[in-house]
Amino acid sequence: MNTGTRKAAGRGAALLVAGLATFALSGVVATPAQAAIISGRCEYTSSQPEVYRGSAGTAVRQVQCELNYAMRNTNLDEDGDFGGLTDAAVRKFQRCVGIGVDGRVGPITWSHLNRWAAEPTAYAC
Repeated sequence: MNTGTRKAAGRGAALLVAGLATFALSGVVATPAQAAIISGRCEYTSSQPEVYRGSAGTAVRQVQCELNYAMRNTNLDEDGDFGGLTDAAVRKFQRCVGIGVDGRVGPITWSHLNRWAAEPTAYAC
């Protein structure tokens, strides 16, 4: 690799890093510090494990709470049981925000839930 090629590659890498930093700071993806706890709203847990139909516990309560705030006319019981109603609400939310619809709450769905549940005046759908 000649000197000119190395310099060009170095500039390209620097631009890529700068672009990724800008994207990360844009608020598109929740960082661990922003994760889950929504003061005054959903305060069950800051843990964000993957949850899906059949899951149970405080992370499911957090999902149910965030879904209640993220979508209009959603009134899930925050009972910590990921059953049929929670599954249907997760799938509806995933369709509304334009992400893959699989009924599982993983990192991408958590990120969108965190954002929409914290919105004081807007709903995802």
